[in-house]
Amino acid sequence: MPSTSLPAAALSPAARRANPMHCGGCAPAVGWSTINAGEALPGVVTPLTWSVFGDGVERSMRGAFCDLGVLASDAVPARVEERLWALFYGRAAGNLETFRRLGDRTPGSSGDAVEEQIFGSVRAGRTSEPTRRRYPVVAVRMPWAAARVGSRLRAATSDIHPWWQRSVAAAPADPRQLFAEANARFEAVMRPHTLAAMLCQALYEQVRRAAQRAGLPGLETSLITGYGDMAETAVVRDLWDVSRDRLTLDAFLRRHGFHGPNEGEMAARVWRLDPSPLERLLRSYRAMGDEREPRLLEAGRAAARRDAEARLLAATPRARRAATRLLLAVAARLIPLRGVGKASFLQCNDVMRAAAHTVGARLAADGVLAGPHDVFLLTREELLAAAPPAGLPDAVAERRAVRDEYRAVVLPELWEGMPQVRPGGDAPPATGGGLPTVTGTPVSPGVVEGLARVVVDPEGDEELEDGEVLVCRTTDPSWASLMMVASALVIDIGGAISHGAIVARELGIPCVIGTRDGSALLRTGDRLRVDADRGEVVVLERPA
Repeated sequence: MPSTSLPAAALSPAARRANPMHCGGCAPAVGWSTINAGEALPGVVTPLTWSVFGDGVERSMRGAFCDLGVLASDAVPARVEERLWALFYGRAAGNLETFRRLGDRTPGSSGDAVEEQIFGSVRAGRTSEPTRRRYPVVAVRMPWAAARVGSRLRAATSDIHPWWQRSVAAAPADPRQLFAEANARFEAVMRPHTLAAMLCQALYEQVRRAAQRAGLPGLETSLITGYGDMAETAVVRDLWDVSRDRLTLDAFLRRHGFHGPNEGEMAARVWRLDPSPLERLLRSYRAMGDEREPRLLEAGRAAARRDAEARLLAATPRARRAATRLLLAVAARLIPLRGVGKASFLQCNDVMRAAAHTVGARLAADGVLAGPHDVFLLTREELLAAAPPAGLPDAVAERRAVRDEYRAVVLPELWEGMPQVRPGGDAPPATGGGLPTVTGTPVSPGVVEGLARVVVDPEGDEELEDGEVLVCRTTDPSWASLMMVASALVIDIGGAISHGAIVARELGIPCVIGTRDGSALLRTGDRLRVDADRGEVVVLERPA
């Protein structure tokens, strides 16, 4: 990393003042990381987005830990040091110390395991401090929570899709009421979704250990896949049908228009607002042969999973086979739920987006805002207020300037206390003069050689060519359709059950995830060898 740093004092006075895009202060001994949080909310978020996600996701995560028996209350702490995540210079970051404490309270886990699984590595000098105080409660609640999470998630999501379709079809008569309703639905979905995600992470770890005990390390990437009809790949299947004239683009948008680049950000222009990114993708899909049909690929992965299960059971001692079969059955039931919850809370987010657009247009017409898009510089409370708060135009102008300032600086991935930011124009990390090798977690097997295409902005960057290796910082569900074009995936942020990893396994695309700096070290045009069996990406040749 470049050594140049830009202390907070070097920022403008407006940026140093308390504002809704910066937490403002934190004890020096508390560790933070953008690695996992950056997957949910990449880049500098708007005040409206964080005012919904900040406390809402905090409550949901704490609620999920309550459901498991690890926590006694889902109340959001007032002190930044006690929260699970916070916002620094517009970027979301996870609290390493809080997550470690929760890991140390959880049977079968630890602070070290949580820090490594969620944030990529354990900091030097850190040691787990396990406590069994909550174990009796966890022993009762965790099995019950696991048994009920599917029904809870289905109950929370059952009518969201048609409600989303109705809500975004026309400008609402009462946009503030619609925003409040969507916000409430968002939190109702987020809690069981978060619980399902936690259980999926635990299941993946148990399957990985079962493969290791059987002397088949790495087999887990073929065991946790091939489930069929996954929400993560539904977008790909339907876009393929559009490319084959089996589905109209309008019908596709009625199903998936809430997706789009940076779709978690409320100010983003999702596909229903701007379908032009899909036109570029459709050109690539139409050029593909019918052997690339997503349903055929998914069927192939299902067959590979059944073969992997047979190998695992054959290599497992007879006394453990029943437990192993049960583990695989539970994984097959729960892991597909992760995409269901994510699609539903993104639909809730899109309804809030639509309501905010209407509020913004009205406030701009009344002269309160300079333009309709400035509504995303409001907080949820300001948007829902019956009358605009005093001084709102000046506050919005200041926030716009502060957000632009935050976008011009870079945070470290890991820090303690308050981070030191640096100018965004710094050179990429040094590679020691030779061609770099990038390492990460192998999450979808295979070995591929191909040309790299580094994509930071799927809307603005050059189009990914069929067969290129997609190198990116992170992914969200809107990237699934882009992944189909790639021969392999190299992703900086994420883990074994992240969206990019799930899509890669379901479509049989080799993938190395969690590289952290792959998108900085690799360059478009590099000839790469992606070894997704070992988690290694080697630059074979770099053009001048």
